[in-house]
Amino acid sequence: MIRRAILTLAACLAGTPILTGATPQPLKALFLGDHGHHRPAERAAQLIPVLAGRGIDVTYTDKIADLNPETLGKYDALIVYANLDTISPDQERALIDYVDQGGGFVPIHCASACFNHSDAYIALVGGRFASHGVGEFDTKVVAPDHPIMKGLEPFHTWDETYIHDRHNENG
Repeated sequence: MIRRAILTLAACLAGTPILTGATPQPLKALFLGDHGHHRPAERAAQLIPVLAGRGIDVTYTDKIADLNPETLGKYDALIVYANLDTISPDQERALIDYVDQGGGFVPIHCASACFNHSDAYIALVGGRFASHGVGEFDTKVVAPDHPIMKGLEPFHTWDETYIHDRHNENG
């Protein structure tokens, strides 16, 4: 699960750092977690040094209050890896406006179980967590020459098999 999260995040945030003049500027991402069983603070601690080495500065928070225009405006992307129940209308509006204005949105794993009363958030994620099973899986590299696959070896993993409902048919 961790390896998949790292690959997913790196794929979403990879690329050339933002250039201002001749000086490359690192991408800045806010990582929203919680205190739940997925242990997002531990996952962030694993990701932060790896992503820093790729020009991506990640700041961890477990404060839902950080979903506001001022805080979000400091970042190029918002990573969500949490099971949070409630988002206020102002927080929802700040998030939607942020994405509408070009901010990156990287929902990971349990993010699809957040804010189930928010139709706008569910549409942004692309669906809502309904249930899951578990299983073991082997990866298969189907495009070994693709740049994102460079150095990646196939691996065996265990993970939850998420099932979603309320799919965003417009996304």
